[in-house]
Amino acid sequence: MIVTTGNEPKASVWAHAQELAAIFSAPLVSRGELSVEKLRDKYQTNDILIVTAKGARLERRGQQAFFFHPNTASFRIKRLERGDNDTMLSVCQISPGDKVLDATMGLAADAIVFAYATGETGQVVGIESEPMIARLVRDGLTHWDTGSPALIEAMRRVQVEQADHLDKLQALPDNSFDVVYFDPMFQQAVFESHGISTLRQLANDKVLTEETIAQARRVATRRVVLKEGTTGTLHEQLGFTPYRKREHQVIYSYMEALEGSER
Repeated sequence: MIVTTGNEPKASVWAHAQELAAIFSAPLVSRGELSVEKLRDKYQTNDILIVTAKGARLERRGQQAFFFHPNTASFRIKRLERGDNDTMLSVCQISPGDKVLDATMGLAADAIVFAYATGETGQVVGIESEPMIARLVRDGLTHWDTGSPALIEAMRRVQVEQADHLDKLQALPDNSFDVVYFDPMFQQAVFESHGISTLRQLANDKVLTEETIAQARRVATRRVVLKEGTTGTLHEQLGFTPYRKREHQVIYSYMEALEGSER
């Protein structure tokens, strides 16, 4: 992989590119007038990370470009600012100051909404198993500067960790988070926009297991919550209780945390 910029980058963009080149241990090369394909041929690589004033995007041969975008978090936070409800927050029973573990972070749209709702006194940790996704999403959460102040502040509060979610859960002590949240997006595409389809090509499609859920119930003090598309069956297979079913969107379901005697 190589890292480059657009033509004639500003100093701030070049500094951002230098930062990402160091993170990925990849060479930073001057773009000049070369096209993406000519850069691939010149440096014999399939992957090019292009940094511009709008952020970083991964150009991988044969795939759509992958880049960070807050997606649904933007309009969901706007609705919350107007006083509307958010189903995800309702099923998780979120209050300011809560600690949430988003065990399947992806592009972090849900994690951003959690960070808005839990506020400055809360904590939201997003787990992503794939290093490429984790690094680019962490970078996006740090550098994205378009949108409302509430959106930007929430993005900055999300903590990203690159790990397998089961390994992470097994390493955590009992009662570490109020809520553990899963969105195994591979059951059904709910929102196919702004890099989601490319995310599916890059991401880990590991299926949730009973062991994972058992660990999540140990780690949570309140609930384990699962989000699926309307054709998803994991909640039935794993014994979750449906919260509410909305056609053409998502099913949220939940399982209460283990009681003290069950741990």
